Amino acid sequence: MRGDVLHHEESASSKVPIVRLLLFFMEYFIPYKKAVAGSTLLALLVIATELMLPQLMKTALDRFIAPAARIITEHQSLNTAGLLPAEHNGFFFILPEQLRELGDPEIKRLEAGGLLLPEKYYAAPSDSGTDAVAAKYPSLFHHAGALNLISFDKLSALEKADLICLRSHDLQGIAGICFSFIGILLAGFVLNFSQIYLVERTSQRIMHDLRAGIFNHLQSRAMSFFTKNPVGRLVTRATSDVQNLHEMFSALFSSIFKDIFLILGIMVTLFFLSWKLSLVCFCLVPLLIAGATVFSYTSHNAFREVRIKIAAINSMISENLAGIAVVKAFCRECRTAAQFSRVNQENYLANMKQTVVFAIFTPLVDFARVTAFALIIWYGGGQALREAISVGTLVIFLYYMRMFFTPIQDLAEKYSIVQSAFASLERIYLLFEDNAVIADSPDAQADNEMSGAVEFRNVTFGYTEHETVLHDISFTVKPGETVAIVGLTGAGKTTIINLLERFYDVQQGGIFIDSVDIRSIAQASLRRHIGLVLQDVFLFAGTIRSNITLGSDGFTDQQILQALAVANADRLVEKLPRGLDEDVTEGGKTLSSGERQLLSFARAVLIDPKILVLDEATSNIDPVTEGLIQDALDRIMLGRTCIVIAHRFSTIKKADRIIVLHKGRIAETGSHDALMCSSRLYKQLYELQYRN
Repeated sequence: MRGDVLHHEESASSKVPIVRLLLFFMEYFIPYKKAVAGSTLLALLVIATELMLPQLMKTALDRFIAPAARIITEHQSLNTAGLLPAEHNGFFFILPEQLRELGDPEIKRLEAGGLLLPEKYYAAPSDSGTDAVAAKYPSLFHHAGALNLISFDKLSALEKADLICLRSHDLQGIAGICFSFIGILLAGFVLNFSQIYLVERTSQRIMHDLRAGIFNHLQSRAMSFFTKNPVGRLVTRATSDVQNLHEMFSALFSSIFKDIFLILGIMVTLFFLSWKLSLVCFCLVPLLIAGATVFSYTSHNAFREVRIKIAAINSMISENLAGIAVVKAFCRECRTAAQFSRVNQENYLANMKQTVVFAIFTPLVDFARVTAFALIIWYGGGQALREAISVGTLVIFLYYMRMFFTPIQDLAEKYSIVQSAFASLERIYLLFEDNAVIADSPDAQADNEMSGAVEFRNVTFGYTEHETVLHDISFTVKPGETVAIVGLTGAGKTTIINLLERFYDVQQGGIFIDSVDIRSIAQASLRRHIGLVLQDVFLFAGTIRSNITLGSDGFTDQQILQALAVANADRLVEKLPRGLDEDVTEGGKTLSSGERQLLSFARAVLIDPKILVLDEATSNIDPVTEGLIQDALDRIMLGRTCIVIAHRFSTIKKADRIIVLHKGRIAETGSHDALMCSSRLYKQLYELQYRN
């Protein structure tokens, strides 16, 4: 059933409006708005460097590698257009950029009328070097204006040295282009590194604040909050869910924004280069948008199902490892293996569904890319042949379209990250919306001295609305008095301790210390005066010292050793190799239950409380350790108000007064001897223990 509940939680649809979630996240986002703006600016600069590289390729092709002039027999069109052709022996030479300024319709008219000859000429600027080469080959060159022109077909007739001299200007231009290319690449590297570093640093800081906020929020919740929220779920909120948000933030500013900027930048650039060819290329965009929409929806569903199945696997592995002793003791290995096989198969099928979705979308993008290339070559190639566009323009169209489809595919794939992150953001938001907290009143007393008088006055309480645990409980404990509370399991003994510590607030009546309602005392001050020793002692991972002081630096080694001596735990520390600095594993699993109990007594003694509460503190010990604890208790309880909840009557007998609880009510009160004579219920409890 636990697995079913977890599945329901994971698969539940969003109930919180996305705007509210974004406003919640903005609270952590706003303090770093300058860093975010800086990373966005860097992303734009990175995109600018990526868009500049193809432009250098175009310049190299059109200006230095293949600058082709053509002969035009009708130059009136040029004069009308404000263009001055170079003339030589009755031939008029038009440069590529001049030809493109005429426009595609005029070029088609000139070609159809035979007025624009197909042969192409290399045009070298006139200088001493090119003039010398032209003079050496007078039959091959035409000199028109400030140009020396030679047919591309006849360049092979030149000697190598002459060819290099002729094209020295182009070689210098290409060298400059190469250095510019390297410079832009280096600038792009630095900008990209800076942008990624800034994004990750900002993301880590935001997640640091969010994780700290979650932890502090959990620390401030009332005990009722932890009753209805499993620990594993709360740990997931501060770990996996925060990590999902980190992945979204990193993807958003290091990939998604850059992808969007890159797509827009490519589209704008291509429209400026050739709006006609751009329209031909982008006719596939609606197909891609439709495909990406379908992919986003189906991948979200597939990803959600995978997440549910993974949660089921994690839950099953965790539960079986935690209960491995039970599994082995009852020979359940085969049964649990069969159950795991079923869950594992469901996870496999869910992953295959996700794989099919990606397997369809990826070829779709590839098909659109290849189709776009074909359209560019078909339409753009014809334009280039008519000189309507340059060869460089055609080449960088192919280059830009190759760049164009990669971010589209990347955006669709990042959609699952965003969806998962919003699901995590919703769960974190709902966690913060939980107001299960016991708050101090504005005028709560703090650091007040206490003598230790305790009074329960007509206290009624229940953990749920439909079940009352305590019914009209009233009793007093004088300063220095020891009162024991006994009763069957479920009688309400531990609930009395929970209310005294103010882990819960009473529903009716009140609890008073020194005639002051504990609801008017600051909780920190209240708990500093109450030493609590629980039945199940919990030790934190750390050292003996840190577990006794609980991280407080206000105690000296002498005070710690004195508390250990009072609790009869000094012998334990003396036999440890490192003494107070001996390492303790989480839960204190390397120590026996009796040793852990002795350390818990020392922990309570160290704060020197006015009120000492023992909740079944002597129930999980061996007979030898019981003697040590009983001796320690005599010293610890001396001069303190003590409330003892215990099943061992060796502890109860020493109490000044005994309260017998039965079904949430006080059935009897008195000393041990008096109750043995007058109380049937107490006598039954006593005889039941010693009979066993």
